[in-house]
Amino acid sequence: MGSSARWAKLRATVITYFVLFSVLAAVPSLGTPSAERLERPFEREEMRRWTGLFQALGVEMDPERLGRIYLSLSSAVAQSHAVALWPIDWWFSLTQTGQNWRLFATPDASVSALRISAQSSGREDVLYESGDSARRWNAGLLEYRRIRAAYNPTRSGPPPTYPGLSRRLSEQIFGSMPEVERVRVALVRSRVFVPGEAPDVQREEEHVLEFSRPGP
Repeated sequence: MGSSARWAKLRATVITYFVLFSVLAAVPSLGTPSAERLERPFEREEMRRWTGLFQALGVEMDPERLGRIYLSLSSAVAQSHAVALWPIDWWFSLTQTGQNWRLFATPDASVSALRISAQSSGREDVLYESGDSARRWNAGLLEYRRIRAAYNPTRSGPPPTYPGLSRRLSEQIFGSMPEVERVRVALVRSRVFVPGEAPDVQREEEHVLEFSRPGP
């Protein structure tokens, strides 16, 4: 076997090695197992909801038993995941490229929409609001997945990029709409409803940021 063939084989082996472990690292986990987390109001309500689903299917279940099953299963998955990635942990630590993430560990009971308003001559117009087909200013940009990540909040609040993005959007509005005096950016929180329930009419603005047109 020539040197070029050996090099090609070695290169293919190295690439396969890293691709395999990258795929393993990207497999969603079941979340961090913790009995304390299951005692929080939101998680307790979720456990009751899943218990009702099991009982509707004829499976005897109660929230305590379901919690024990979840903790046992998630612990086993987390341990298996850690063992599988042990050979390449050094690489993820060195390059800071770890991909471990949780896929919808528990759903949120509320959802937030981005709202952007422009004020001029005492009148306020909503230019954009997530999910509103009539308010679509710059929707192509704002609904791009990487831009959404810059303002979509978690349970602890909006990401650190939210203020900077809001300021940049206000600058864009001031530059293209000379009549606008102030720009208001907010996240509007509402309760998630399921089929059969009436939509939530109570919507609360949070994390409001206001920007005035810069002086001459």
